[in-house]
Amino acid sequence: MKLKVSFLLRKVMLLAVFFTLAEGARAQELRLVPLGSAYGCMDYSIELRLVGAGQTVFGYQVSLSYPADSFEPVSFEGELEGWSIRRSGRFPFAPASPCEQWADGNGVDRILVSASVYPDPGVAGGTVADEAAGADVLLGRIVFRPRDGAAGGTFSATEGGCPGLLGSLVEYPTAFFDADGRTLELESQPLAAPILSAEVEDLACRPVDGARAELSWSPPGAAASVETVQVSRDGAPPVFLPVDSGSYLDEPGPGLHRYEITSLFADGRESCISSCEVEIVIEGEEVLFIRGDSDSNDRVNLSDAIQILRYLYQAAGIECRDAADVNDSGRIELADAIYLLNFIFQSGTGIPLPYPAAGADPTPDGLGCRPSA
Repeated sequence: MKLKVSFLLRKVMLLAVFFTLAEGARAQELRLVPLGSAYGCMDYSIELRLVGAGQTVFGYQVSLSYPADSFEPVSFEGELEGWSIRRSGRFPFAPASPCEQWADGNGVDRILVSASVYPDPGVAGGTVADEAAGADVLLGRIVFRPRDGAAGGTFSATEGGCPGLLGSLVEYPTAFFDADGRTLELESQPLAAPILSAEVEDLACRPVDGARAELSWSPPGAAASVETVQVSRDGAPPVFLPVDSGSYLDEPGPGLHRYEITSLFADGRESCISSCEVEIVIEGEEVLFIRGDSDSNDRVNLSDAIQILRYLYQAAGIECRDAADVNDSGRIELADAIYLLNFIFQSGTGIPLPYPAAGADPTPDGLGCRPSA
């Protein structure tokens, strides 16, 4: 009876050891840990964590594929003090990758990162750093910047070759190195990273009660951690409001006004800007301007034509849109800049009233003008 119990006990112990080793093998991985969700106009950081190595680590290498049409790599920040780091791929990573050709900013690209306790042979006076150990070792973090209008994609550290090079024999598996220099490959789960929007939704601006502007919006649907929005007008000091307030009343004075709303996270990050324009027209108020004086400096010259082009193609502001309507067509377009250049340099057709002296618009339209100071 004692022999049977002893035999069973040894069997149970062996099974326990087996399952412990098996569990340790399964847990040995490179874990991709995002520091929050990915949002447009905000950097997106991914921590590289070596989990369950089970022994001292003298070096590591990471082969990370990423959706290059949605994210651009910004930097790699190593966490292990004194370790020499080599990195490759697209800027700012050094172009030393065997997969360099597979890094064009389209589709899926690759970043290769390796580090060890031993100093870089090209650096004089280097010393050997301390090795790393532990159940969960933070190797570093890679910072990406989402591309405008992109949808996001999947990051993966499980591919070891160079898919962009047909017939390539290059292998660069994600792994770590032990004291004997052995390459111990790591498992890794892919990381899905959709790019979410933190901007307010359904933003609208409209004039109310003659002299006031009303803004209305809905809170961002994908950014539950946004509590505050910043509202600014024409460069004036911003106003801070609860994101769910949903509206804002302002008295900006006559003229065309641009409002910008930014969602603010508790950690200081800011969303992309949402904007709208509203024109305030006060009935019965005569607004004086000089047609052609698009930069409102009381002179008509080349800088006014340049200002019209900046307004059309670079979203620059114009205080008095009526003044930029040089040909008095009721619209601001490329023809106004050409009309003004012909007038200045080729003695073209004269500028319609009010010109050369300031005056009211004899042909009122919907463009509007801010009163002269």
